[in-house]
Amino acid sequence: MNNELFIGIDLGGTDIKGGLVDNAGKIVFETKIPTEAKKGPEHIFDRMSQLIQTLRDGAEAIVAGIGMGVPGQVDVDAGVLVEAPNLPGVDRFPVMDFLRERIDIPVILDNDANVAALGEHAFGAGQGVQHMLMITLGTGVGGGLILNGQVFRGAMGGAGEFGHMVVEADGELCGCGRQGCVEAYVGTAGLLRAVEQRLSNGEASSLAGISSEKRRPKDLGDAAEAGDTVAREVFSTAGHLLGIAMGNVANLLNLERIVIGGGVAAAGERILGPARVGFAETALKVSLKSLEIVPAQLGNAAGLVGAARLAMPVL
Repeated sequence: MNNELFIGIDLGGTDIKGGLVDNAGKIVFETKIPTEAKKGPEHIFDRMSQLIQTLRDGAEAIVAGIGMGVPGQVDVDAGVLVEAPNLPGVDRFPVMDFLRERIDIPVILDNDANVAALGEHAFGAGQGVQHMLMITLGTGVGGGLILNGQVFRGAMGGAGEFGHMVVEADGELCGCGRQGCVEAYVGTAGLLRAVEQRLSNGEASSLAGISSEKRRPKDLGDAAEAGDTVAREVFSTAGHLLGIAMGNVANLLNLERIVIGGGVAAAGERILGPARVGFAETALKVSLKSLEIVPAQLGNAAGLVGAARLAMPVL
């Protein structure tokens, strides 16, 4: 039905974002509320059910389904949030059953990176291809795979952990506890750490005028744009390692497109240019011929739109 709407929910550690999305992927209304994660999972999902009800009551069309992106490992079939590091106490929380007692609309949930990939594939930069990887560059480095036009989740829902591919043996410590992961270099903490190391070595940079506690990736981007050598070289190193990891994935899966989004991706060609170089050095000829690397199109809307797409009929 053309007059149907779908609710998309993007659950984060800070906010719960919700929106009404039409069949064309257009957000017709959106809002958000604080997650209040420290109060526990029942509080979080009770607040979410209230948000869903508010969206439903305000819809000027039939709400046909609800999709949800959550930051952690998900058992999609059971509707269970297996674990989420940024949401204390949620391990094995039965999200679907909890919401079913409060809402009489079908609910489906998935990992937030998978949901972003689904949104870009259906309505953004991934349109028209069957095999793609969506990479989100932010505090962490996430990944979502679309293979044969469908989200690929793996044996236990853990597929797509692009950020934890190791690109340097015995390299920098990652938040996951291992060394040399992509995230340890391209995630927010990795970029800022690289800057701090270079400043500690006495390299001149405009970034020295910003305290380490207040320094953000946007500051690096602004400095790089103004010609700051440290900022440019940090992006170059991170981008090159990102490209090596992308080349390895492409060699394994023979993808058609890699879509890159997230806040760090706002650096644009400062990071994507070196990534293409690293990719070209690593990828086999067949991958070089078949694959293109493009920026995401949906921006911060990917989570809501992709979540709503989960609830839409398979086209």
